[in-house]
Amino acid sequence: MVPEPVMNPDPSPLRDTASRSLPGLRIALHADLAPLESAWRALLPRCDCSAFQTWAWNRAWQDCIGEAQGVRPRILLLCDADGRVLGLFPLGLYRRGGLRVLAFLGDVVSDYRMPLLARDWITGVPAGAFAGLWRECLALIAEADVVLLERMPAGFDGRPNPMAALAGAEHVENAWLARLPASAEAYRAQRSRKMLADNRRNMRRLQDQGACSHTPAHAPDAADAVLAELFRQKSRRWRETGSRDLFADPAYRAFYGTLTRDELAGGLVSLCSLRAGRALVATHWGLAFRGRYYWILPGYTGGELARYSPGRLLLQAQIEWAIGQGFEVFDLTVGEEAYKKAWAGDSLPLYRWRQARTFKGHLFLYAGRLKEAARNIRWLRRGIRRLRQLRRFKQIEQLKHIQRPERPGGPHD
Repeated sequence: MVPEPVMNPDPSPLRDTASRSLPGLRIALHADLAPLESAWRALLPRCDCSAFQTWAWNRAWQDCIGEAQGVRPRILLLCDADGRVLGLFPLGLYRRGGLRVLAFLGDVVSDYRMPLLARDWITGVPAGAFAGLWRECLALIAEADVVLLERMPAGFDGRPNPMAALAGAEHVENAWLARLPASAEAYRAQRSRKMLADNRRNMRRLQDQGACSHTPAHAPDAADAVLAELFRQKSRRWRETGSRDLFADPAYRAFYGTLTRDELAGGLVSLCSLRAGRALVATHWGLAFRGRYYWILPGYTGGELARYSPGRLLLQAQIEWAIGQGFEVFDLTVGEEAYKKAWAGDSLPLYRWRQARTFKGHLFLYAGRLKEAARNIRWLRRGIRRLRQLRRFKQIEQLKHIQRPERPGGPHD
């Protein structure tokens, strides 16, 4: 079935222009999400994208976090000569110190960031023409000192992402995912035997503390209690590791709470848990979209029960549940944590693209490059120190062996 054409819903953008790179295309800049809801929702099925590009995700983020942080939406809408919407860039202007930063909406909570581009249109756009179009888009947003686009997938759902192919785009990190087979048995056959044996042993020991139960999809009436426990578990773990505690900020609690309230019943949001006796020992908040399950926000209890790795037990249970539900991909999202690589089978390269637009922007990028160089030098020095220590240790062991007197009767007795 051919989808109905998506028409431009807002005739009064901040600015607009005709594209020279792609004749017949118009680029319009909008400062408000609300008038674009119908176009956004209608365009989504025609695009290859993640759950982080849905209207629900971006609307909740802007309402709960973006507004609180003073982020000003700068949404670029691409339309053909007949007013049909072909693309949408969900961008915003952030204030970071005295700097005006243009970036995708969603900031730290969005693991994949990209525009919505109608697949039947973008597949016919040459790379050079797209690069020219992107320059024209930036020319409409004159307020930015610097453009920082991060966590851009190399591609999605088998199609390349033209943003990752822009000149100057850098592969800087990875996401990890498992392409799910037809059965849990087939999935386990691909994983480490030791890891699975450790999980079985930990489950037996945890069951000694109380009967264990896995709830893969909580109903809305249980959501508040599970979410409150997840906030506590995640905050504790962030503080233990010296990371920023997002949930110390009410805006982030409001964001996840709003999405849970609005989208849990419809299936976009997923809330699961592992219980031992009466205690919620592990919890998780994730997303489910187009056959892909997103493992996003896991939490687990502290104290004595943490020794049984309840978070890993919940992860395995949820993966096997996802297989039974017919999901095609279990996405552990961005991050180089060892557990993600152990449970996943594939990586997804994520790209960064940066450009200074003013003198202040150039200074900012230069300072960033100096910091990265200093970090690399520290890592190099650490590595050299460790190699030297290892070499000294081996030399000492060799000397001990040479100086050790033989036992009576010869060395082979």
